[in-house]
Amino acid sequence: MRQDQQEINMKKNVINKTDIKVCCTNCPRECVMTVHLKKGILDSVEGEGCKRGKKFAQKEITTPERTLTSTVMVECGDKACLLPVKTAAPIPKKDMALAIDVIRKTRLTGPCLMGAVVIPNICGTGVDVVACRSIKEENHAC
Repeated sequence: MRQDQQEINMKKNVINKTDIKVCCTNCPRECVMTVHLKKGILDSVEGEGCKRGKKFAQKEITTPERTLTSTVMVECGDKACLLPVKTAAPIPKKDMALAIDVIRKTRLTGPCLMGAVVIPNICGTGVDVVACRSIKEENHAC
C-alpha cells in the first residue's frame, strides 16, 4: 500500500485534530461516538447510547485500560502445561507490552487453583494476574 493511501486510511478514524472516533465496548450496542477536543482537552462526547458510553469515551481518550489475557507455563511432575491467566482488573494500555514480557518469563511448579494469584501487582499497576483454571495434580490432563 502506498504512503498516501495509508495516510488517508489513518485519517478516516480521526475526523480532524479535534474530533476522534471511539467505538464503545461497554454493552452490546457498540455505539460509535465522536469525542470533541479543544486545545487537546476533552470538550464533549456525542453519539453515546447511554451514560456508560460517555464515561467509556472519556476514559478511552484520557487513560485507556485493557484486561490482559495470556498463558503461563506450569510444570507438574514430568509434564508441562499452559495455564490460562488474566489480569484481575484492567491495566493501563501503556503497560501492556511490559506486562506481557513479565508473563512470558513466568514459570510455575506444581498444582495451581483457579483464582490463585500467579503474579502479584504486575508492573506496579496494583493489579494481580490470576489463574483462570485449576491444575490439581501431577497426572492432571492439560
